[in-house]
Amino acid sequence: MARLPLPIAEESQLTPVQRRARASLLLGWPVALGGASLLLSLGDIPLCAFRQLTGRPCPLCGGTRACAALAEGDLLAAWQAHPGLLPLIAIAAAHSVQIAHEAWSGRPSGHRRINSTAWLAGGVYLTVNWLLRLWSS
Repeated sequence: MARLPLPIAEESQLTPVQRRARASLLLGWPVALGGASLLLSLGDIPLCAFRQLTGRPCPLCGGTRACAALAEGDLLAAWQAHPGLLPLIAIAAAHSVQIAHEAWSGRPSGHRRINSTAWLAGGVYLTVNWLLRLWSS
């Protein structure tokens, strides 16, 4: 007896609210990149309470300078400002492309979506980089 192939499930559609939510998440990029340059233009304002209290850099110290350098297209300066943050920014950029595609097409990415393992790996890299910066200072 021959088996009949199973019907292929139709991809689910996103609701208009889900599409708008995904589209609104993409507004974080211009805000972060533009806001970093604006903060740095204000002068010597202490941006990190952790560094002010302990004298040591926090895991994100240098992130504002890295974002400002990325906004100017200077990848080398961004790497020098905070090498531990760049993989997370790359993961966020790739994730943003997926979110933009979902918002535009109205269909979820499904199994091709960047998952928590990528974010965890980026977080581990950031933490190791921070510990190395603490150890070398």
